[in-house]
Amino acid sequence: MSKVNIGIVGSGFNGQIGFIENLYKNKKCKIKGLVEARPTLRKKVAKKYKIPNTYSSHLGLIQDIKKFDGIVIVTKRNMTGPISLEFLKLGKPVLTEKPMAGTYKQSLRLLNAAKKFKTLYKIGYNKIYDDGVCKAKLCFDKLLKNKSLGKIVLIKSHRLSGSGYDLKNKYIKTTEKNSLSKPSWEIRPDWLPLKLQKSYDKYLNLYCHNISLLRYFTKEMPKVESASLSDSTMSIVNLKYKKFNAILETGFFTKKGWDEKLEIYFEHGSMIINLPPQHHKNITADFTVNDIKKNKKHKYKSKKTWGFKNQTDSFIEDIIKKKIKINKGQEGSKDIKLIEEIWKNFLNK
Repeated sequence: MSKVNIGIVGSGFNGQIGFIENLYKNKKCKIKGLVEARPTLRKKVAKKYKIPNTYSSHLGLIQDIKKFDGIVIVTKRNMTGPISLEFLKLGKPVLTEKPMAGTYKQSLRLLNAAKKFKTLYKIGYNKIYDDGVCKAKLCFDKLLKNKSLGKIVLIKSHRLSGSGYDLKNKYIKTTEKNSLSKPSWEIRPDWLPLKLQKSYDKYLNLYCHNISLLRYFTKEMPKVESASLSDSTMSIVNLKYKKFNAILETGFFTKKGWDEKLEIYFEHGSMIINLPPQHHKNITADFTVNDIKKNKKHKYKSKKTWGFKNQTDSFIEDIIKKKIKINKGQEGSKDIKLIEEIWKNFLNK
């Protein structure tokens, strides 16, 4: 079988560490093209990963689109949406970093293009590809089916971000500035005051991961009961699902640290999932199931893999099988919609 030819748009830190490095290791694909506005960086990355075609703009890759079987887009957040739109119109499978756009309206525009041109469209929520999370989801589904712990009574998503970047990650850096700013879409819903744009952008970028995990486990769109948001203290959001409530707690450590959990409480026990920073390679989530009836706790560990690599491997399989298995564009759009509902509730107070 011939290899899947991939084109990459963007080779900054995340582009290299999360995507280019992992795609390069995949024997089923070849990185055939790289778009990077910074000439020295473009040259060095292309040389290291043996990328034969390079472009200063995504427009050059578009002209050569027949050479490619799929496109990966890891660029500035305000540019992700409009660049994605241009590639979605070409019918080639597209994987972009999260969030897929800055607003729900923009996400619908992207989904309409994917539907019209029958394009496979995947959003990069790498935490869902953590082997520990995948194992926890299978266990969670089993607990729901056999009802051994009873009904769900509460879910709590907790994240204190801190030093999430692994200093062991080595990537190519240059002194060049990334001055490319077009095409660009505003990362702000039209109803949001301009003074809150930076806060909204940060919340959307960081905590869409938590929203996506809630969706991944519950498969349900909740209602926002209340939202207290802050840049300086913990933000607390209360969500109402059909048969239980959920709490979303998010904030920052002032110094080094990382504390992220997804806690699912049942009538007769709990499942607690501990999530590592996503940029730490080969550190997977672990989880504990507490059965109150039997007075037993069982801690589950998974093999050491990396969510980013599992995600890029999955995209190649999606292209081969012509079907997106997890993290379709439609799901990413739901996440943005819920985040907008959170902010609307906060403003309406």
